Amino acid sequence: MRNSMIRAAFAAATTLATGAIAIAPVSAQTTTASVRGTVRDAAGTAVAGATVVATSTGTNQSYRATTDTAGRYTLNGIRAGGYSITVTGPNGETSTSTVTVGIAQSASLDVTLGAAAAPDATATAEAPATGDEQTIVVTGRRLIESRTSEIATNVSQEQLRTLPQTDRNFLSFAALAPGVRYNDSETDKGFQAGASTAAQVNVFIDGVSLKNKLREGGVAGQQNSRGNPFGQLAVQEFRVLTQNYKAEYEQAGSAIITAVTKSGTNEFHGEAFGQYTDRGLTERSFLDRRNGRDKPAFERKQYGVSLGGPIIKDKLFFFGTYEGNDQDRAFIVDSTGTAENVRAFEAASGRRISEFEGNFVSPFRADFYFGKLTFTPDDAQTFDLSYSRREETDIQGFGGNVAYEFAENKRNTVETYLLKWTYRGDNFINEVNLNYLNYNFSPTSLNPGQSSFNYDTVIQFGGREASRREIQQGYTLRDDFTYTGFDNHAIKVGARVEVTDIEFSNLAFLQPGYTFRIDTVENPNTNLANDTNFTFPAEARLGLGNGTVRGSNTQLGFYIQDDWDVTDRLQLNLGLRWDYETNGNNNDFVTSANAAAALRALPATSYFDPENYISTGSNRDPFAGAFAPRFGFSYDIFDNARTVIFGGFGRYYDRNNFNNTVDEQSRTINPIGVFRFSRDGQPRNGLQTVVWDPRYLTREGLLELRATSTSGAPELFAVKNNTKPPVNDQVSLGVRQQVGPWQLALTGSYQRGRNGYTNLFATRQNGGTGPCCNTTPLTPFGFSNALIGFDGLDTRYKAIYFTADKPYTEVSGWGVNVAYTLSKGEQNGGDLFSLDAVTPDDYGWRPRNGDERHRVVLSGIVDLPLGFQFSTLSTFGSGQAFRVTDGTNGATSGFNEFSARYPDKNCIKGVFAFCEVNLTLANKLKILGGETEIAVDLLNAFNNNNFSGFDDFFNNQINPATGQVVDTLDPARIGRDLLTLPRRIQFRVGYRF
Repeated sequence: MRNSMIRAAFAAATTLATGAIAIAPVSAQTTTASVRGTVRDAAGTAVAGATVVATSTGTNQSYRATTDTAGRYTLNGIRAGGYSITVTGPNGETSTSTVTVGIAQSASLDVTLGAAAAPDATATAEAPATGDEQTIVVTGRRLIESRTSEIATNVSQEQLRTLPQTDRNFLSFAALAPGVRYNDSETDKGFQAGASTAAQVNVFIDGVSLKNKLREGGVAGQQNSRGNPFGQLAVQEFRVLTQNYKAEYEQAGSAIITAVTKSGTNEFHGEAFGQYTDRGLTERSFLDRRNGRDKPAFERKQYGVSLGGPIIKDKLFFFGTYEGNDQDRAFIVDSTGTAENVRAFEAASGRRISEFEGNFVSPFRADFYFGKLTFTPDDAQTFDLSYSRREETDIQGFGGNVAYEFAENKRNTVETYLLKWTYRGDNFINEVNLNYLNYNFSPTSLNPGQSSFNYDTVIQFGGREASRREIQQGYTLRDDFTYTGFDNHAIKVGARVEVTDIEFSNLAFLQPGYTFRIDTVENPNTNLANDTNFTFPAEARLGLGNGTVRGSNTQLGFYIQDDWDVTDRLQLNLGLRWDYETNGNNNDFVTSANAAAALRALPATSYFDPENYISTGSNRDPFAGAFAPRFGFSYDIFDNARTVIFGGFGRYYDRNNFNNTVDEQSRTINPIGVFRFSRDGQPRNGLQTVVWDPRYLTREGLLELRATSTSGAPELFAVKNNTKPPVNDQVSLGVRQQVGPWQLALTGSYQRGRNGYTNLFATRQNGGTGPCCNTTPLTPFGFSNALIGFDGLDTRYKAIYFTADKPYTEVSGWGVNVAYTLSKGEQNGGDLFSLDAVTPDDYGWRPRNGDERHRVVLSGIVDLPLGFQFSTLSTFGSGQAFRVTDGTNGATSGFNEFSARYPDKNCIKGVFAFCEVNLTLANKLKILGGETEIAVDLLNAFNNNNFSGFDDFFNNQINPATGQVVDTLDPARIGRDLLTLPRRIQFRVGYRF
């Protein structure tokens, strides 16, 4: 009775999720896999009515199927792991294969009954005869995936444990997939793909989306974080989907990572590890030698433990883990200002630049906890209950031209709760997923009581301008249903509802922030009184409020997917997805009467209709057009899974994160006063100024100025009522070829992104089509300028991917993976702000930041004598594009011009601009019934100088005081920073049982 009640309760939850379970179809491939194939006899004839049973080697849970009249079978809902798959024919012939199934794979396993299979490099075969029956046993085989339209790369547990890695961030292995780049920054770790920003990726852990809906990081907790999104010790394996992923995946315009966590089994298994590196194990960097600096402080310690096993054999299992990550990494404050500008700063401020420069330690501390219970009451059901918590503190935000006193402590907490129930029937599988995500990001200024001072291109010091508290809480119910009762079809339907609550508190400019510029404003310079220099600030900002923005958004998603085996050789993947958000653009916001009048006072243009930016609280309708068709195909030319042509096209909608549109409301309750200063009080670039007075160097002085003049008015931000979410259209065509143990693939890809969100000036001169800015119409309504949201950022991406993959097996003793990407990624406009041309299209196309034409990632594992093992993960790139700003026509926003440059190639005789060779030598010893591994990593083995932070701004104006160019552009040969640390040694030790 109790089991019946539990099933009834979950059935009710399922019904709520799907609307009507009777119309449903597929197991969510975000967490599970499928195995399909054909069973034939020794003569090659299809065997109908054969029984196929896959039994988990860890839990003894079984999955069953029966072959149809064509000998075909499909096992759906397979959890990643090891299985014994036994096929029994109607006449008693038996074949058993011991295989490993990867996460989310559509794997193939064809079986021949009555004849011994020939062994290959990844398997061994035995054929003992017993009486009239024959049993074929194939062991040690990892199933491959060739008959699929998805462009995907699986990363195995062997690779996670073995390949060299700087800091145990499992995202780093996403670089093994072509078209995907991992950002291994010491302050900002994440990944992106194609020409899209990091905001358009998504990561699923056991089906729980870690989407960052607050800011640009893409993954909750990864915004400017050097931490890891999820403990690697808890990850069993993961899959990187680059393109052609099916309709069950949501809220991503580019790459998706889907990972599955470890579970307990019928045997107790545990692990403990520690790894260490520090300053003494690190080379002195090129930049330190060049600038006569000592090696900066550096120490990194990572450690962790895990344990899993049975509570009730074959029924109830547990798994738990903890990981710690302690880092002390010094960052260098080293001004890039010209000698002339540094002298001007020191003369005007009375401070010496040497007061700020030097090495300063940035401490980072992180803890990760994970626990999981798995209950399998019978072969039809699996329950998973899990919890994870990630918490970290990180003092950063300084270095280069930014002084240590301007730093902030970035406190980060991410929690997830998951309850999942999977039920398998004779020809269907249903999976219910209930989860909760709590993300708290609270960066706090180290010196909140100090004003900030930014001497442009020289140094920024004082207290950081803001302390924030940002909270994202997501409550999700999801149901996925697979139906295989129709011949040759695996039909999937699913539904998802998520309620996201947002809280956003931004205490910006509680103390004033002053910006100083050397700018002759006009070119040629015709009005010296209008010039700015370091003797007075060109601008000041002051917070005028203290409130919290709260919002709630319900997101709905529905999909249907049919994987249709048209013939034994051709499979079509047909899908359609629809997503809907009730409050994606702060739909209930009401524009104030003053703001509405100010907007109506501005000129209407082709890109700005004032009425479309005035919200009544009821005229900002949710976007209902997010229909995303997905089509894919795979054609097995010779019906042996060795030569497969594949391809597809699809539309992929993402969403605007909260930060894009929050300013409309935040600047209403927390306005920021903008003060502009000059020598003569005349307008500059069309913007009002007041004569500078030193008494304005305090909060009280600015408040007094605001009370007695029109200066200090806030900027007006407005969101377009019919803003569309970002969307990416993708097309691909490729071929896979099996050559012995190798799987080769060549793929052509094209992606076109649209509807990216940015902000424009609505105050341009000449009726809205000229330069910035005519703010006179706003003055009567109390605003200093107006910025409008615009969904016009576009990207385009063309690429050719080549991969060669020979999986590692214990039998062969080696494995190699090669991923090569030839690509061109472009964008128009700026980023969140596009203020230097009328619209993004007026910028024209240019290489996007991070565009890299050639990139090669090589990984390999080789067993050596005496228990040693060698591995490598090495990356070679032609150099990433970076944006260059031309400030000759005016150094303030609205007058800059942009282009892109690539760094000089300084690696392998000018072939590459980026080279990082990481090597590991490990030895495994049997101790106390377990295995001890001792490893030495040699990271950046050839000590390549992978520069970043190149000079990206120039101003060819002539400084009237010196007769010299204000700021020249240096060659892209030696940057201010390094993308990778210099050569270093890292020690690792681990014990597993």
